[in-house]
Amino acid sequence: MADVRDTLDDLALLIARAEHSVTNRTFDELVANDEAYDALTYRLAMIGETCKKSPDEIKARHPHVPWREMATFRNFASHDYFGVDANLVWQAARSLGPVKAIMLEEIARME
Repeated sequence: MADVRDTLDDLALLIARAEHSVTNRTFDELVANDEAYDALTYRLAMIGETCKKSPDEIKARHPHVPWREMATFRNFASHDYFGVDANLVWQAARSLGPVKAIMLEEIARME
């Protein structure tokens, strides 16, 4: 169970960091800052990789979460980095709130 908890904690942390990357920042400010944009893209890829490790029972409890799409983003960002659309990065980072809430719900469920 510790491995599951670690995976959920990792996801919650990565999502919080990704959200922080876009808080109080416009799209134009993000893409103008190479370090911020690269860090956000990397975090989204890490979220995708961590989603792959999420237990099937959690995925089954939350079928509306785009698990597959998050994992696919990881593959795309890792193998075709310069082909990643900045608008997709922006939208992905701005839509993580519900996923973070689910991770926190699952963590609370384990306590």
